[in-house]
Amino acid sequence: MKSNTILTITTACGNFAVLAGLVFLIVELRQNSTIALSQIRQERTLSIIDEYTMFAHNRQFTSMLHKALEDGDFDSLSKDDWNQVRFYETARMVRLEDVFFQYHNGLIDDSAYNFSLAMAASRLPFWKWLKVAAVNPDFKVAVDTLPPSKSLKPKEWRRERDSNPRYGMTRTTI
Repeated sequence: MKSNTILTITTACGNFAVLAGLVFLIVELRQNSTIALSQIRQERTLSIIDEYTMFAHNRQFTSMLHKALEDGDFDSLSKDDWNQVRFYETARMVRLEDVFFQYHNGLIDDSAYNFSLAMAASRLPFWKWLKVAAVNPDFKVAVDTLPPSKSLKPKEWRRERDSNPRYGMTRTTI
């Protein structure tokens, strides 16, 4: 064999090895993306479980939330109770904004995003009434484009929530 033939075969083998390495790298990156998405979802789920487990153990807070959100007994809550509910709803909004952020960065799937946006839209009248402000203006625009409740008054908000099947999601958290 001539040296040119050996050189050509060696170059072709080297090029093939580089191409095979790139294919392997692409497969590895896709697997790592899937693992990262899975870890993000798992951490999110665990934080929600921890939060609601903590609330479940606090009977006073659970009772207060039930009075306000399920029974519509808004007048029985003190100013401090409403502040506690406001902080609770602010935490919920921040969590939903985080889902919005992760989705737009390709870190979370469509189903979690759509569910979170629907949850945010169902909470929007209550958030407006509580004066809970969205930090991310893009999140606010996305939620505002979904059909909100017609009323911002608490008792009417509850009535509309109960009569509209879309609001059934308020009993589930993200």
